[in-house]
Amino acid sequence: MESIGFSATQIGLMTSVAKTLAITALPVWGMMSDYFEANKKILLFTITGTLLFSLSFLLSQSFLIIFILYSFFMVFSSSIVPLSDSLLLNHLGDRAEQYGQFRVWGSLGYMLGIMPFGWIIERTQSETTFLLAAAGLFLSLFFAYKLPKSNRTIKVTSMGSFKLLFKNKDLLYFLIFTFFIQAPLTANFVYFPIYFKSIGGGETLLGLGMFIAAGSELIIFQKADIFLKKFKLKKVLLLSAMAFAFRWFLIAIWSSPILILLTQLFHGLTYALFHVTAVGYISKLVGEKFRSTGQNLYASIISVSTVVSSLLGGMIYDGAGGAAMYAFGSAISLIAGLSYFYLLHRIEYSQKN
Repeated sequence: MESIGFSATQIGLMTSVAKTLAITALPVWGMMSDYFEANKKILLFTITGTLLFSLSFLLSQSFLIIFILYSFFMVFSSSIVPLSDSLLLNHLGDRAEQYGQFRVWGSLGYMLGIMPFGWIIERTQSETTFLLAAAGLFLSLFFAYKLPKSNRTIKVTSMGSFKLLFKNKDLLYFLIFTFFIQAPLTANFVYFPIYFKSIGGGETLLGLGMFIAAGSELIIFQKADIFLKKFKLKKVLLLSAMAFAFRWFLIAIWSSPILILLTQLFHGLTYALFHVTAVGYISKLVGEKFRSTGQNLYASIISVSTVVSSLLGGMIYDGAGGAAMYAFGSAISLIAGLSYFYLLHRIEYSQKN
């Protein structure tokens, strides 16, 4: 966007409005999928919309037109992953702990695609980005069309049934926990490249760090079912939260690019383990009836945390520096992890007695 003359203020306004619309749309996509039992159809619709709007960016350089197109792009694209997760979970049924063994293909695709994609972008015009994205989306659309339909057995009889979902206290508590765990992570996604370069890290090392992070995801996604079968939910979530806290703490106290690069090894134990556990736990909390809505609510909370952490993280970064931002993130992860572990322990104790 900078290459066609948009100011930082214009880009910020466009991004914030588009993300807000996407956050609002996510639960709606989920409810439509559950109510009409049309998970696959809506998934195909959102992929098609994302494909068309990604190509439409090539038609104009007007700020207003790009603003509108980007807003629609975000509304359609934001729901692709949660709808895909919901469709997969419907097919897995009682084998939800195997989710990670399928999710691993996303990390593998990222690892294999990021380096050649970046190489092509550096040597061609910016328009190539949209053409490559459209090509990838077309392949996704083709393979999504080949997927079998959802084998749901429970129906949502009325729109009023969704009120039950929003009264689910266990779901509410977990979504709040998710917000606080995800906030430092999403701030890291935004500010890690800036901080890494500020302490002397170069583009090559940064790319290597992203590759290491994706590689650690592969291992955890593939083996996550071992954790979920061997340990109780509260212990798995506590492990992930403590790993988050330790990861941010190390980045805060280390000033060597090489040492900070090693913290990317924690990405699997933090992001990947939490995500697999969260997807399965939400599916269990909401049941088959509201599976799509539950996954879209989860994605919506992550989007909210992204907006909040980007703003708050930027304020801390500018005011106190990157190390302070990571130290603050470590404290949040530690407190959130211990608090939610205690809450689950109290709930478990009260159920036994």
